[in-house]
Amino acid sequence: MLPFLKKFKKEHNTEDISGNEKNILITSLLIECAKGDYDFSDQEISKIKDLIKKKLKLDQSKINLIFDKALETVEENVELYSLTKDIRDNFNKEEILEIFEYMWTVVLADGKIDDFEAALMSKLVGLFHLTGKESADAKKKAMSHQ
Repeated sequence: MLPFLKKFKKEHNTEDISGNEKNILITSLLIECAKGDYDFSDQEISKIKDLIKKKLKLDQSKINLIFDKALETVEENVELYSLTKDIRDNFNKEEILEIFEYMWTVVLADGKIDDFEAALMSKLVGLFHLTGKESADAKKKAMSHQ
């Protein structure tokens, strides 16, 4: 479990995580997707912030706060397995499929899917226990919003 989730649960004596913590999880995963090709561009940062603004319905100050916390989490070398496990533990299947669509949106932000990104998305299909069809459907949805 990610350190900020452990701290939150301990401080609040709860098994549930807040919407804010969920948003940080989602944003952390989107940053991981953007970094999948080892080129974390301004275009990808902008796409992530636009996505969390539209999909999570947050104002700009909250977006910046969540983005910065997520970036800090990713830079602490949080492994992908822990991140996906925390998401699987705190989101239902429909939410995970929606998050997968967000991930495809970020991967497609620069207009191409390189081998690193393709491998990452393939790995994430397994980590989230999804099917290839579910991933392809999420990718199609993401492409229709480009």
